[in-house]
Amino acid sequence: MKSRGNGDELNPVTELEIEEYNEIASYLDEYPVEFPSEMEIDKTIRILDTYMPDHMNAHLKQKSSGNSVKELFQLVYGEVAVFHKSYWLVCSTLLLFGYWLGTHSTTDPYMSVLFIVPVPFVLGLLEVFKGRDQGLMEIELTCKITAQQLMLTRLIVVLIGNMAFVVLLNLLISSEKDVSISWSAIGLSYTQLMIAAGTSLWLAMRVRGGTAVSIFLIVWFALVWLVLSNPELKTLLQSIQPTVLIAMALCGVLLLISQIYEMARKYTSQTERGYSFDTDHG
Repeated sequence: MKSRGNGDELNPVTELEIEEYNEIASYLDEYPVEFPSEMEIDKTIRILDTYMPDHMNAHLKQKSSGNSVKELFQLVYGEVAVFHKSYWLVCSTLLLFGYWLGTHSTTDPYMSVLFIVPVPFVLGLLEVFKGRDQGLMEIELTCKITAQQLMLTRLIVVLIGNMAFVVLLNLLISSEKDVSISWSAIGLSYTQLMIAAGTSLWLAMRVRGGTAVSIFLIVWFALVWLVLSNPELKTLLQSIQPTVLIAMALCGVLLLISQIYEMARKYTSQTERGYSFDTDHG
C-alpha cells in the first residue's frame, strides 16, 4: 500500500493504488451492503425525531409546575449553602447597623437608612461572579447544568435576600418607634433597590466583580450623602408621588431584566464556543 505525494499529506484519507484495489475487489464482493429502503429511512427519521430538542422541550412542559418550582427551590437552597459565610455575616451586621441608625436618628429614621438598602445585593455580586473572576467557572460547571443557571440562581438568592432585608429592617425600625410600618418608605426602598440592582449588574458585566462593587458603592454613597445633606433634595425625595415611584421602579426592573437576559445569552454563547471565562471581565 502506497500513500500519495507530499501535496496530499494533509488529506486524512490514504488512497489505494489501482492495482492494489483490483487485488481486493473480489474479496469485497463477498460482503455486500444493502442500501436501506425508503420506508426504513423514514421510520428511522421518525424515531430519531422524537429525541430532538423541540420534542424534548414539549415533553418537559408536560411536567407539573410544582416539580419545576421544587427544583428551583432546591437549586436556590443549594446556592445559599455554598455562599461564603462572610456574606451572610456582613448582611446581618448591616441589618443591626441599620436598626441602630434608624432607632437613634434625630430625623426621619427611614431616610437615614436609605444608603444601606441596596448594599446586600451589590455585595452579593461578588458571589455571583466569583467563579468568573477567580477563573473557576469551568470547575463549577462540572457540578452544574449550565453557566447561566449557576449565575441566575445566585442572582435570585441575593435579590430575594435583599428584598427580605428591606422589609425586616423597616419592621424593626417601626416596632422600636412604636409606629405603623411606612409603606411609602418600603416603596422608596424597593425603587432604589431595583435601580441599583440593574445598574450594578450592568457594571459587573463589564468589569471584574470587585471593581464593579467598589465603583458602585463609592458613587452610591456619594449620591446618598448629597441627598441627605441637602434639605431641598431630601424634601423632594420624600415628596415623590407613588405613580412616579412605580414608574421609576419599572425602569429599574426593565434594566435588571435586560441585564439578566444579556448575561444568560452571553455566557450560554461562550460556553458553547468554549471561550475562556477568564477573559470576559476585560
